[in-house]
Amino acid sequence: MKVIVTGASGLLGADIVRSFKKTGHAVIGLMGRKMLDVTKAKDVIEFVSEKKPDLVIHCAGFRMVDLAEKDPVTTYSVNTLGSKNVALACQKQDIPMVHISSDSVFDGESNKPYTEFDPPNPVNVYGHSKLMAECEVRTHCHKHFIIRVPLLFGALGYRESNYIYQMVRRLKDGERLKFTTDQLCSPTYTKDVGDTLVQMVDSEYYGLYHLANQGEASRYCFYSYCAEKLGFSTDNIQPILQEEKPARRPKNTLFASISFNHTFPDLVMRDWRSAVEECVVELKERMA
Repeated sequence: MKVIVTGASGLLGADIVRSFKKTGHAVIGLMGRKMLDVTKAKDVIEFVSEKKPDLVIHCAGFRMVDLAEKDPVTTYSVNTLGSKNVALACQKQDIPMVHISSDSVFDGESNKPYTEFDPPNPVNVYGHSKLMAECEVRTHCHKHFIIRVPLLFGALGYRESNYIYQMVRRLKDGERLKFTTDQLCSPTYTKDVGDTLVQMVDSEYYGLYHLANQGEASRYCFYSYCAEKLGFSTDNIQPILQEEKPARRPKNTLFASISFNHTFPDLVMRDWRSAVEECVVELKERMA
């Protein structure tokens, strides 16, 4: 199968490329706007028509949550219109599309994990742009998988935007780090997402799915665990409550995957702690 992956240089996109390549698929990884500007409908449609893929996985996006509040035009152009353009291109070729969405479509006010059937209610521009992207994909591409993912971690992507690499650098420099105890999430390993998608797309079970490793954690709990497994003391990691930022963040984005678990009962996402332990092995190799 020939697969196009947008956002292939990012944290998730890089692992998706690796997962599909290692299972024998031919992958065209698009490494940023210079290779394809997803905001330009004509260019996207012509590119997909020329390459004739069997599947497009759309990971590209504008993910800087605070900057999104200051620049909604860019945010909606990339996240919403970009997704629409990819959906139009896939529909024109009658091929499936995998669209990567976010836990930011929820307001975080629930006291229980969010399922695929809970009503979205984003609290910032970024979250709203991702919700509108989902709507565009549903409207313009009939063969779609919409995959919502929560807090992601992995060993690939740009080091300057990989929070674990940044945490390691700052701990080595003796900095004191602050992570919140009042933001709960389902930490999820990008490698597990990529490996699971390889198996999901073999089906025609299109629709919306929550994809997350099992277990819950606060930011403080998650990053403290990562630091420990990487061999660092957590003395310089301080628990705090969520601070005021330009963009409001949802407090609880725990995921429950009703649709995923019932539709793909043989695909089991492991506990996030087990995933961190595997991820740390590769992180150490890359930092050696």
